[in-house]
Amino acid sequence: MPKKPKPETPATSFLIAAIIAVYIVELLWQQMYGVESLKAIFGSMGFSLNGLLAGRWWTFITAPFLHAGPDHIILNALALFFFGKAAESELGTKKLLILFFSAAIVGNIAVLGATSIGIMPPDVPTVGASAAIFGLMGAAMLIKPFEFVFYPYLIPIPLILVALIYTLFNIAEFISVLAMRAETNIAYAAHLGGLAVGMLLGFKIEGAKRGFLVLAVIAVLLLVIPIVWGYLSGLEMFNWVNFFSKVFGG
Repeated sequence: MPKKPKPETPATSFLIAAIIAVYIVELLWQQMYGVESLKAIFGSMGFSLNGLLAGRWWTFITAPFLHAGPDHIILNALALFFFGKAAESELGTKKLLILFFSAAIVGNIAVLGATSIGIMPPDVPTVGASAAIFGLMGAAMLIKPFEFVFYPYLIPIPLILVALIYTLFNIAEFISVLAMRAETNIAYAAHLGGLAVGMLLGFKIEGAKRGFLVLAVIAVLLLVIPIVWGYLSGLEMFNWVNFFSKVFGG
């Protein structure tokens, strides 16, 4: 019996190629015109409250394609590869692109909210495709929760577990920032905004019954992870902060 051909994912491939191409242009621009000139590009193309008030509405679309360094672009390209392909194989090209840009835009709106309460600087541009990728992850965790992905450490992990870890990490960090009333340049609010868009689409596609079933699996994982991690670590009590610091190298 012939093997079922793998679904094509042109939108994901295009988006990966686009962010890599833009990053190469960034490197060349910095080489030719200097760091300050590149910062000026970020100021005009990255998203910020001050930029929006100055009329730079196009930054809703341009900011996701800019990246601030090699680790930023590599991690986002890998995440886009795994989550994008998982989502596009179910959603199709058109819906994948709509989700990507919708999550990015909502993520930037969340940045405005975070700026308005003083936890993000109004003049520092936000760049990167992270909010859009969280949107893809949010949809993929509901429509293909048990697909194995090789992200972030190139070992096979169920998509739902990766999504759970990243979601909890961002919620924990965002709550920490709110509690300390500190200012941060990391757009945790944008990540969560993008995630919400993706999960809403996932619920719409899969229906409430399957969506709540996946959430039930997440709840079970929340109970199992502490037990397994504590056992493997020889700990009497599990600590989420220690867990996240181990996973993310903090």
